[in-house]
This record gives sequence, C-alpha cells and structure tokens, in this order.
Amino acid sequence: MKENILYAYHLNIENIKEYNEYSVFEFNEKSYYFTKVKRSKEEFQELLDVIRELEQKKIPIFSFITNINGSFITMVNNDAYVLVEVDNPLHEYSLTDIIERNQKVILNAKKNSLYRNEWGRLWSEKIDYLEYQVFEMGKKYPIIINSFSYFVGLAENAVCYVNNAMKIAHPINTPIVLSHKRITFPNFRLNYDNPLNFIFDLEVRDVAEYLKNMVFKEDSLPLIELKAFIELRHPDLYSLSMLYARLLYPSYYFDLHEKIVNKDENEEELLPIIDAIPKQEKFLKEAWYLIRNYAPIEGIEWIIKKEL
Repeated sequence: MKENILYAYHLNIENIKEYNEYSVFEFNEKSYYFTKVKRSKEEFQELLDVIRELEQKKIPIFSFITNINGSFITMVNNDAYVLVEVDNPLHEYSLTDIIERNQKVILNAKKNSLYRNEWGRLWSEKIDYLEYQVFEMGKKYPIIINSFSYFVGLAENAVCYVNNAMKIAHPINTPIVLSHKRITFPNFRLNYDNPLNFIFDLEVRDVAEYLKNMVFKEDSLPLIELKAFIELRHPDLYSLSMLYARLLYPSYYFDLHEKIVNKDENEEELLPIIDAIPKQEKFLKEAWYLIRNYAPIEGIEWIIKKEL
C-alpha cells in the first residue's frame, strides 16, 4: 500500500502495518488509517453530509483526507479506499457520552440510506451465511466448530425476540439517532469517532452493544448502567424489547469469527468469549428482571430458568 499512498496523497511513508482491509501508519507525528470503504456511493455521500453537520456542531470526529485529485475516495485494485486522520485514539467515551452524542444528529430524507432497523431479517441472513460458511470450512477451525451452535442458537433467540416485539409493541415516537455499526467496551475514540462506523438506528442499539461488551470486563457495572439509561431516557416498551433483543444477539462472537476467517485474528481469541458464557447468561437473566420493573417485556424461558 505504500506506493498507492505515495501516488494518491504524496505521503512518503517509512513504516506501515498492513491488514486485510486497512493499513495503519504515522506521518509527521500524526496517525492515519487507509481503509476500504464498505459503502455504496449513495451511503458515502450521505456520510459526508453527516460529517459536515457534526463539524458545524463542533462535535469531534475523525476527518477524511482528500487525495491529489481532490477526492475522498482512492481506488486500489477496483476497491474504494479512504484515508482517515486519527488523533487521540484512546480517548474513552462513557455510556453518558453515547447517550448525549446520539441525540445531536437526527435522521432525515438526506440520510435515508444510512438507516438500519431490519434486525430480524439481517440477523437471519447472517445466520444462514455463517452456517453455510462453517459447513464448508470442515475441521479447519475446531474452536469455531465446537462453539458455533451455541451462539447461533442465541442469535436465533434474538431473531424470534425481534419478530415478536414487532407484533406486540409498535414504535411510537421512538428515536432514530446517529448510531454505530459497532460499539465496544472500553469505547475508544478510534472506533467511535470513525465516520465509516456511522449509521442511523434505534437509540438502544449503541447502548446494548456497549453493555453486552462491558460484561466481559465488569461484573455489577453493566446492570447499574442499564438502570441508569432506563431512568434517564424512559424508553417505551418497543425500545426496551429491542434493547433486550440486541443484548441477546452475540455480535461479539460473530465479529471475531469473521476476523478469524479473514486471517486478521487467531482462533484462540474466541476462548475468552466462550469462557464468559456463564457471565453473559447471568447478565441476560438479571437484565430481564431489571427491565421488567419498567415494562412487560417478553422472557426467554431457558435463560430465566437457568441456574447460575
């Protein structure tokens, strides 16, 4: 990638770390990501509108850098890439920060292609694809083979939960806010302020992703944070049902699965997730009881009856 970056941006880089779909380097004491753009032209244009709106509101995000042709997009082997300037990447955002941030940009017609809310369909398609992939891989990844059925079962519970929630509780003025494809814990700026991670979705999306990732590193704090969110935002029955569905869906496992198959991570990285199954089940059970204090959300019988 060094030659592509030199040609497109006139940056003469000495050291660069290359991964499957992105590269990382430093230049003049600044850090950069040169990363593949997994967006349609329409979505990317709408992302630029979101960036301008955030910048006008003085909300800190990472900037895209134009190439020598004045374009944000650089083509490499028929793939679109963008150069992102990264500063203070390890600044950490709290749940309060997340709640405050995602209220500041709302969905409108100009950002419609960035809207994601067909969770049940998208998750079902993901399950089908991964099941086929695992069938094809044979015995190449034994840790995946031995753990996959559990997490697919959890995902299928989440799909059913979403579908039932759509029948039982209809959204009434449910906020559609600036969200992210993924939120991690700790929630570092490296991921959170990258515009390529932006989408629009239910307010509870980022909250749920943050909490279920927190479970791996904290014990009592996720429940405290969940209660604080509910009492601060007073979400309706539909939002709380969708929040619980998202807590059920094991995106953390599937994301790592994908990185392993793409050779970006070693298979052994799954072991802490597998070891944490009892912690996640305990959290799911306690979270359900907590949310039930505020709204009559549906329960998952095997989780409620689980002896922990």
